[in-house]
Amino acid sequence: MSDSGELKTIAVRLPTNGQIAVIDGLRIVLGEETFAAAACGVDDEAYVRACSAKLEEIFGFGLVRNLNQRRDFYGETWELGENWGYAGFGGERQNGTILIVLSGQGTLAATSGWESRLYDFITKTAKRPVITRVDLAHDCFDGRITVDQLDQMHTDGFFTNAYTMPECQHAGNWKFPNGKGRTLYVGTRKAGKMFRGYEKGMEQGDAGSVWVRLEVELANKSMLIPFDVLLDPSAYFMGAYPKAFAHLSLVVTPLRVEIKRKTAEINVDASLKMMSQQVGKYVGVLADLMGAEALVAAVRDKMGRWPDRLKVPDAQFAQTAVHKQDRTQSFNEYEFGPDDWSGASGMAA
Repeated sequence: MSDSGELKTIAVRLPTNGQIAVIDGLRIVLGEETFAAAACGVDDEAYVRACSAKLEEIFGFGLVRNLNQRRDFYGETWELGENWGYAGFGGERQNGTILIVLSGQGTLAATSGWESRLYDFITKTAKRPVITRVDLAHDCFDGRITVDQLDQMHTDGFFTNAYTMPECQHAGNWKFPNGKGRTLYVGTRKAGKMFRGYEKGMEQGDAGSVWVRLEVELANKSMLIPFDVLLDPSAYFMGAYPKAFAHLSLVVTPLRVEIKRKTAEINVDASLKMMSQQVGKYVGVLADLMGAEALVAAVRDKMGRWPDRLKVPDAQFAQTAVHKQDRTQSFNEYEFGPDDWSGASGMAA
């Protein structure tokens, strides 16, 4: 029973023998008072800097810039790392809370052990912590699982945990697959639990890839998400759809480093294909006229910047966090304290 009197179920946990799934996205809400002592100030930026320092300690990267936009009903949003998530502050409807969002790219970029560090923080230090959403993922690189098999499993009732078969939707070209990727959706966000099975490799740009990803999204709309999902995501992944995932009980999901490598390979191949199709004729002719080295020197980015697609998420490449940047000068530029001001003495002077 929640504080508001709403009845919520608790996410089911099913013990596993190994690592079946990893966390692929996370949303957490904390009370602002969590950072009151560390902020050492009453202005909003003091809380942002204190929050940034703690996030860098946990993930390896902190908040880097104000996005100057409202999001999720929070008045102010700050970018986390290299667009690997964000944090929301302020807002009349948010009951003095801070929203922290870590994307799938953010989970790949975060330094090893971030899950246990975050668990320790929200269980021992944070005030009013709530996990509002967590995405759990299992990757299959070898073609052992296909979206067609997952679709048939839904038809056969393997995704039915009670008596009512959950809703099912299809995205992509299922009638005539075209190499752009297909997605199977089971359940709805309104119910607090949803499954996605999709052709991840094709989504990344490899039309012949057999890489399929299975994702479970748990939300706290009608469900309580225990904090130990951070320490044992596989158990909650298996518990979401035990009949559908029973065949995974002896399978180990690839480590994040393997997911990074596979993604990088696909992106390099896709980038070469794009260049061949769009500027291949120019490259061939100009290389013959100028020589390959001279051509590369003439057309490469003079600032050495990388295209976003080829950037591998890693905490070491994150921008300088805001708590390490020079602090913005507050409105009280002379830093008067309460004892330094007297209307009477000012009038007498």
